[in-house]
Amino acid sequence: MGLIPTLIVLFEHPIAALVLARGGSKGIPLKNIAEIQPNQTLLGRALGTIHQSGVFDSIWVSTDHEQIAYEADRHGAAVFARSAMHAQDHSTSLDAVREFLDAHPEIHNFALIQCTSPFLRAHYLVTAAHQFHSRVNAGMENAPACTFSVVRSYKLRWKEDVETGHLKAINFDPFARPRRQDWPGELVETGMFYFADRRLVMEMGSFQSETCTVVEVDEQDVLEIDNWRHLTLARILLGME
Repeated sequence: MGLIPTLIVLFEHPIAALVLARGGSKGIPLKNIAEIQPNQTLLGRALGTIHQSGVFDSIWVSTDHEQIAYEADRHGAAVFARSAMHAQDHSTSLDAVREFLDAHPEIHNFALIQCTSPFLRAHYLVTAAHQFHSRVNAGMENAPACTFSVVRSYKLRWKEDVETGHLKAINFDPFARPRRQDWPGELVETGMFYFADRRLVMEMGSFQSETCTVVEVDEQDVLEIDNWRHLTLARILLGME
């Protein structure tokens, strides 16, 4: 295991960064270490951004695969050996994080960060850390602190009744369609990151609660890599930056 470079920890309460990166992805084999730019993998890019943010006292990658562990070590992250039980196609992120926290009772606050969000920005993480620490310092005993990433959407949504085939508007009145400037839109989870108090996972079985704060990310940054088309698009967009 490589040494974690010295980080600039800005806050009183330590936060551990955690990336889940199993080796069994189906759409893109070993997706987490797919090359996103020349000599840069998705995992390597994410770890670079995490280091750049300077808000974490430790950085971890939970994986069941030797090549991913090597890439994590190469970029200064500590490696947690994810069990086969929690690295299956049906395994949940919640179970994998719970396994990690079980093994590390000293970690009270963590940020689950998705390495398949290639447009993760350091300033998003800094903003999230500030918000999270504000909640921690508020000392709300019955409301563990949490902060996660969202994008504001102005899409008008419909739902189809499976039995009748009829359509029903979900978030607007079709006879009084709102203009974009006339309504605040909706907050849509991006999956990019989740900052949380360990109690949310270990006692409540969740990463979030109704008392969370959110960090709005730019809609151009929300792309997630799930298939080859997404990966190709991300490569093109990064080449334009």
